[in-house]
Amino acid sequence: DNIAYIAMEYVDGIGLREYLNRKARFEFQQIVAILTQLLSALDFAHSQGVVHRDIKPANLILTSSGALKVADFGIARVDASNLTMTGMVMGTPSYMAPEQCQGLPSDHRADLFSVGVVFYELLTGTKPFDGSIESITYRICHEEARPPSALSPLALPPAVDAMMATALAKHPDDRFQHARAFHFALRLAAGDAHPVRPGGETTVMNLSDVPLQAGGHVFDDASLTTAERRLVKFVGPMARIFVRQAAAQAHDSRELYALLAERIDDPAERDRFTRLASGDASGSRTAPTSGALRSGSNPSGRAATTATRSRAARPLDQPFVERTTTRLAVYMGPIARVIARKAAQQAHDAEEFVRLVAEHLGTQERDAFVRDLDADA
Repeated sequence: DNIAYIAMEYVDGIGLREYLNRKARFEFQQIVAILTQLLSALDFAHSQGVVHRDIKPANLILTSSGALKVADFGIARVDASNLTMTGMVMGTPSYMAPEQCQGLPSDHRADLFSVGVVFYELLTGTKPFDGSIESITYRICHEEARPPSALSPLALPPAVDAMMATALAKHPDDRFQHARAFHFALRLAAGDAHPVRPGGETTVMNLSDVPLQAGGHVFDDASLTTAERRLVKFVGPMARIFVRQAAAQAHDSRELYALLAERIDDPAERDRFTRLASGDASGSRTAPTSGALRSGSNPSGRAATTATRSRAARPLDQPFVERTTTRLAVYMGPIARVIARKAAQQAHDAEEFVRLVAEHLGTQERDAFVRDLDADA
């Protein structure tokens, strides 16, 4: 009926953003395997006239076998389409090419710039261009990134710095002109004397030995959804944020539920949640928790009552709105101001405001966003 839609396979894996959030340390050959698969996927998409326009770690899913899947073609552009116009800025600021930041026409080479940013972050643990939304866009358009060899804990091949400079070139004509050229340079830098065309082989890797920062169990989405569904009966809509925060600290399911139980003020309700959630959790040791976001007990699952809000909730003030908007813009770009303004009109307190704006982010980026707010508090 003239309705456009995308049918997607279910991918059982973990987003690359989550690995980076947990300070994963990939070996250089593992990074090459990730980039090889990414470039292979983009080579195929570009050959079909499709430009992704939002390549970033949150849209890259790694299966348990190490196979990479490129997700979320939600703002992809098909060549010769009229779905977007010059002057429209779309994408995620930290990973956008200069022409995207300026609202200029862009093509598949913008995707390859974004691949360069992902590559840089995998090598160094930091983005080449960071800061507020204004400083990010300025740096992308006018400043050169530091050579990755100056920041990376890895022993990088000498060719990597020059390859990165090409990938992050300000003008599209100075970059790799297609995914195959990027892939060729990558394989040469990795010491492969016989580079192959992307798509000519499937490169997988063992992710079980990738070191993660302490607090390091990676929960699948189904487990987190179940935990959220159980917790929402006691704390209301903040359950989503609490579950993601606890998952970043917990080593296993028992510790996850122990951390979540700490979010419930009433001892009887806390005990009921523990028994409802997990028989094993009832005997686990409760770990201390902290953070800027916390709500009182709310067994009904509805928004907090006025009495509860006045007792525990944090009032919403303009400096907090502005600080949150600035942080949100790093993930969403200029649209963050519109989202924050509407959320501020609806929210009764700071916790509800954060929940409303965070709902506009993907799961992995929501985790990082909330952690950033906690760190700023």
